[in-house]
Amino acid sequence: MSEREPLITRGRSLLGELLRIAQTRLEMLAIELEQEKLRITRALRLAVITAVCAWLAGFTLVLWVALALPPQARLIVLGALFVLFVLAALTSWIVLRRALGRDPPFSRLIAQLRLDRASLGHEP
Repeated sequence: MSEREPLITRGRSLLGELLRIAQTRLEMLAIELEQEKLRITRALRLAVITAVCAWLAGFTLVLWVALALPPQARLIVLGALFVLFVLAALTSWIVLRRALGRDPPFSRLIAQLRLDRASLGHEP
């Protein structure tokens, strides 16, 4: 009977430790989810504000050019503005694609879980 009690005590201790590790990992996951949500919200808000301001600026510029220039020069200037806007749109699209190439979500949590497995003797 005395041999079973230390075994049960060690089993409970091991189970308690596993539960503490699981709780820590779940807390890490919750923090990373919240950070990812904030990053996405901030990026979307900035993207919408940027798009609206850029559209208003472009529209105002085209309207100003159409009203201010003589009829002979309008076509040339409006064509140049069109090319400028297309280049700006392509550049911003390329920058956006590069910005999206960051680490995948939860990469820190996955790395920590790999370290946990390695410390238990199970190589990933």
